[in-house]
Amino acid sequence: MTATAAVAVLLWIAAASRFRRWWWARTWNLVGVLTVFTCMAAHMTVNLPLFESLLRGALGHSNGAGAVKMVLFSGICFGAAILVTDLMAPSDRRRAQLIRLHALLSMVTAGGSVAFFLTAPEVPEQRDGYTFDDLYAHTPGYAEAGITAMLYPFLLCIVVTIVTAGHADTRTATGRGLMVLCPGVFLLTVYAGMRITYVLAASTGAIDPTPRVFDITQVLALVGVLMVTIGVLWPTMALWTAARRALRDFFELHRVLTTRWPGVIRPSWKGSSATDRVADRATEVMDALSIAAQAAGLPHGAPIPEDEAPVAIVEWILTGFTREELPQEALGAPDGVSDVEWVRTLGVAFNTARQEKLVAADGDD
Repeated sequence: MTATAAVAVLLWIAAASRFRRWWWARTWNLVGVLTVFTCMAAHMTVNLPLFESLLRGALGHSNGAGAVKMVLFSGICFGAAILVTDLMAPSDRRRAQLIRLHALLSMVTAGGSVAFFLTAPEVPEQRDGYTFDDLYAHTPGYAEAGITAMLYPFLLCIVVTIVTAGHADTRTATGRGLMVLCPGVFLLTVYAGMRITYVLAASTGAIDPTPRVFDITQVLALVGVLMVTIGVLWPTMALWTAARRALRDFFELHRVLTTRWPGVIRPSWKGSSATDRVADRATEVMDALSIAAQAAGLPHGAPIPEDEAPVAIVEWILTGFTREELPQEALGAPDGVSDVEWVRTLGVAFNTARQEKLVAADGDD
């Protein structure tokens, strides 16, 4: 139960962070991620005895929390369908058509399972969903509800597993995230398949009811949800880490130049990502260098070799003295190098030169 509560808290935090991003950047990818995290967080929360008991009282049904979880599970699958569709759709029109189809399938699945659940003979209230599944998941009405609730998710998870397996790789942050997400979705596929098979077999009398299946599926669901969460968040975490590392490399250079030329500072857009904010800071450095070059009257001419430029530029920034061969064109990023990469190179050279200057000053003392 502690693990379930911890995962629920993690999911709510993830959902809140995605909601903030979605508020400023309305993309289908963020809609899918937000839907998945919100429904998973709510599902895990309902699994906690306290919230399950409160929900039963609010709905006025002895085991109404089970119906709510079926709706939430359909919501999770709909969010996953949005993510896969956004990844694979060849056009905006096709994407919209597929998302509408998945929305319809999710609503039919949720509506059908809830209808079966609520029209089944009401049974005594159970302390939690696990106990209810153990005693009544295979009984008339509840069996049909369970199979209906899991059929679409089972088929969808198979598709998601295949699609993510084809795009998983170690070269990109998204690819590495898919390497974690793919096995997580596979575990959820096994989870749904086991529940469908067991309920069908137990309800027809092919096997005797046993709690063992639910012991296994409970673990599969928890591990699968955790892996899916990490997989979805992986690109964001990786890009945030890379952005912070890049900013750290040219932070001092940025501070010095923006102190001299404060007019280049402009706030980043509120909904911008960490990568975008670092790119904005790099642009401020480039603008400050351009203004400083014009103010210092640097000549125009052919750029100096790329490996010599950082040292010459940093020497000019620190001392104010310019080499004759340092033209304004040398300040710009070389061909094939982004502004962030170039400013990062200058930042590292700046930090090194300042450190050498401090060491030399200490030696003179």
